[in-house]
Amino acid sequence: MEFLYDDNPIVACSSGNTSNCAIAVIRFSGFNNLNIFSKFLSIPVAKIKPRKAHFCDLIYEEQLIDQVVAVFFKGPNSYNGENVLELSVHGNVLNVDRILDLFINNAGFRLAYPGEFSYRALKNKKLNLSQVEGLDLLLNANSNFSLQQGFSLMSGSLQKSYLDLHEKYLNHRSSVELSIDFLEDIGEQEGNRQLFESFSNLMKSINKLCDRIKGDSAKLLNPEIVLVGQPNSGKSTFFNALLGEERSIVTNIAGTTRDFISETVHLEGVNFRLIDTAGIRNSEDAIEMEGVKRALDLVANSFLKVLLVNPFEFNAKYFEILNGIQFDHIFITHSDLTGYELAIKNLLETESFLVLLSNSNLVESANSPYDKGFGHGQKVTGPMGAEKAGPMGAEKIGPMGAEKTGPMGAEKTGPMGAEKIGPMGAKKTGPMGAEKTGPMGAEKTGPMGA
Repeated sequence: MEFLYDDNPIVACSSGNTSNCAIAVIRFSGFNNLNIFSKFLSIPVAKIKPRKAHFCDLIYEEQLIDQVVAVFFKGPNSYNGENVLELSVHGNVLNVDRILDLFINNAGFRLAYPGEFSYRALKNKKLNLSQVEGLDLLLNANSNFSLQQGFSLMSGSLQKSYLDLHEKYLNHRSSVELSIDFLEDIGEQEGNRQLFESFSNLMKSINKLCDRIKGDSAKLLNPEIVLVGQPNSGKSTFFNALLGEERSIVTNIAGTTRDFISETVHLEGVNFRLIDTAGIRNSEDAIEMEGVKRALDLVANSFLKVLLVNPFEFNAKYFEILNGIQFDHIFITHSDLTGYELAIKNLLETESFLVLLSNSNLVESANSPYDKGFGHGQKVTGPMGAEKAGPMGAEKIGPMGAEKTGPMGAEKTGPMGAEKIGPMGAKKTGPMGAEKTGPMGAEKTGPMGA
């Protein structure tokens, strides 16, 4: 039987092991004392002091292997609670492999399994589960938001929330026992007040933690912005404008986009997956209908849902298909065409569109990239973000819904940036440029020609 983990001494290259670099760090752990290194280091191991850097030669059988810097961390005051030695060696991959083989073949070490150092830190209670999760998020982050949330979890913010929940549970239990055993002494009114107050505080903590786990965490690391709408609504033009290149084919022929197209766009320190979808309509073309089905699936599970509407070309019954979806923003396009105001009036008198607005809890935006736009809150800055809102739009609410909390717990911060900043840019600035300016440059001109 092979055990995945044991207590044997382990070694691994913790940095600089994938390509040549100036310095690579090799980490040893799980050894009883430094005597195991006595025949490999040119300085007496007795002179090696914890948390002090020592420059020395790495030797074996009187042959110079490398010149290294050794730092010793004596357990339990180390990362994983065990004795740990780190050697900074020259970072040529061949040199690193040679040193690893040296200690594996001649000193009784074995190569560590992926994550084994952190596993030992968890086993020795140097890290808790939420801190290990934060470390994983930190090491695999692809945005500033993920980095910050990783640091937040590693600092124990989630653990503090659990401890707070436990304390409020004990308070509520005490209130229940007090109401049962001493109600006559404290009075019914006071007993009920304490019981209601403790229960209310307990439920707030439970709901706050519950909100933090809603949704797919993978979506937070690479959030998706899905553009959806009926044919000729301007999705592909908007998609190209955000990317700054002609990625999607744009024509006047309805149904040009038959399958979804995705690209990564980097905005305000965050990598988004921007997706252009097929126009929502019924068609006898099996390929196009498969594209419509995929579009509905994508927008239903996306991080940010954006609907574009051409007031000159829309089918009211297709709005009914989308009524089950809560959109974060709706943009009305084609404002450069004659009769736009009349078209807008007809659209706003369409019952299925009004139901869609109501289901999404959207209100008209005071500052939209188009003449007409709808979002969460009275003032919207940039095409993607409500003022004082994270990417989902609700005031002071991150994408998971916890009050004043992003998905990992940063106070008053949505995943895309600081308070009052939408995910696409600073206050008063959308991804297309300065205030009142769309990607094409003219004042009040969005990518659709508004």
